Amino acid sequence: MIVGETVTLLPFDERWLALVQRWINQPEVRSGTGSEGPVSDYEHHRWYKQLMLDSSQRVFLIGQGQGEHSVPVGLVGLKGLESRSRSAEYWIYVGDVAVRRKGIAEEATTMILDHGFNVLNLHRIFLKVHAKNTAAVALYHKLGFVFEGSLRDASFSEGQFVDVLLYSVLEDEFRNSWRK
Repeated sequence: MIVGETVTLLPFDERWLALVQRWINQPEVRSGTGSEGPVSDYEHHRWYKQLMLDSSQRVFLIGQGQGEHSVPVGLVGLKGLESRSRSAEYWIYVGDVAVRRKGIAEEATTMILDHGFNVLNLHRIFLKVHAKNTAAVALYHKLGFVFEGSLRDASFSEGQFVDVLLYSVLEDEFRNSWRK
C-alpha cells in the first residue's frame, strides 16, 4: 500500500474484479483504454490471470482516502517494464465518474511515477494517449510530461481513426522539478 495525501495505491487483487469490470464496461472508460466492446466475465478473468503472471507489470487500485479503508475509484499501472532500458509505460483510468476532475488522477500519477523512479529504479516512463482525450492531455502537460510525437491515425475508436500522442518523463526531470 502506498499512501498519499488524498489517495492510496492499494494492491489489486481478485476481490475487486467485479468492480473493475463495471468500470471498464462504461463506454467513456472503455474508449480511453482501447477496449473494443463490453468485456465478458471470461475475458475479464483471463485478463486478470495474465496480469498476475506478468512480471513486467505493476498495477494498483486507486483508493480515494488514506489507508486500507480508502474507496476504490480506478486503476493505475506501469507495463512493459524493461530492465535494460529501465523504462515502462504508464497508464491510468478513473472508473468512478463522480470523482473525475477532482485531483485523483493527478495525485495517483505522481505516486506511481515516484514508485517507478524511486522503487523500481526506472530511467524513463512514457505514456500514450488519444489526441481527443483533451482532459488527460491537459493533465499530462500540467504535470510536466514532455511531448515526444504523434502517431497519426494509430488507433480506431468510436468509429474513427484517432492520433495517439506520446509523452514521457525522465528520472532526472522527475527528481529535479517534479511537483511532489
